[in-house]
Amino acid sequence: MKKIISVALVLMLAMLSSVCVFADTGTPDYSQWNSKSAYPSDVVNTKYFTAVKTLVDKGVISGYEDGLFHAERSISRAEMAKMLIIITNNQGSIATYKNNKTFSDLAGYFWAQDYINAAAGLGFIKGVGNGKFNPGGDVTYAEAMTMIVRLLDHVTDSDVPGTWPNNYINYVNTYGRAKNITVTDWNAKANRGDIALVLYRNV
Repeated sequence: MKKIISVALVLMLAMLSSVCVFADTGTPDYSQWNSKSAYPSDVVNTKYFTAVKTLVDKGVISGYEDGLFHAERSISRAEMAKMLIIITNNQGSIATYKNNKTFSDLAGYFWAQDYINAAAGLGFIKGVGNGKFNPGGDVTYAEAMTMIVRLLDHVTDSDVPGTWPNNYINYVNTYGRAKNITVTDWNAKANRGDIALVLYRNV
């Protein structure tokens, strides 16, 4: 009787072991390993994906609360200033320019104020006149590319002869800074997708 019980126990343990082994070696769900699943779904398999992925990884840009990137939407001047400081790793300069009262219209933009002051102090951005920055205004292609040229090439207005914005537009076209996007109206609102492509290509 003891032998029968022993044999039965051995067989039972063997069966349990087999079940565990097969459970562990079942077919894995490869979909959860898809690296694209961590990024906004509306840029996957589009021309924006690599640029957006890189900028998201660097903390330069992010999607909206709905989980999408919305490449067609515009970018505010405040958002642009913050992006420029982060992508150039100039967060350390915030302490230097933190107390600057460069612009008088930053109330309500506390999340961006330090970045705007730093970007102004570093010469990346300028105001719109009368001590104003217009942080909530949509950045135009001319404004965005002017900021990027100042950032990349360390130029000042005196280095780019002519009248703004044509002087900077000529510079951008001459040096191919906007080569990977098509701009038909430089005064139009720059969209998030195009800004992502330009920053990814140039910075």
